[in-house]
Amino acid sequence: MSDNVECPKCGHANPLSAYFCVNCHAILIRRCPNCWHEQRQGMVCEKCGTNFALAAELAFEKSQKEEARVERDKMVAEALTFSQIVALPFTSVAGVVRGLLLRVVAGLLSR
Repeated sequence: MSDNVECPKCGHANPLSAYFCVNCHAILIRRCPNCWHEQRQGMVCEKCGTNFALAAELAFEKSQKEEARVERDKMVAEALTFSQIVALPFTSVAGVVRGLLLRVVAGLLSR
């Protein structure tokens, strides 16, 4: 048994433990995203039958949807912050007026 595996892209001899070719960086061992089975050839898992390309496409779509959700959440948070900043003068004035009225009423009641 050989202690090396030949790169299918450039033909370089690589150690059996190498996941990528040390010469051209081509993938030598593929890992199934579903069952984590490792294999040297093919784009369909030998163990569970998962299509690697389809799994990668689904993962990409999922990440795009998650990224869009995060961006929406950021926009909502920014809009709420902006509305609070815009309303701040009105809400703080109301608080000051309420405080003054309470002092006036308390002063009238204490006489």
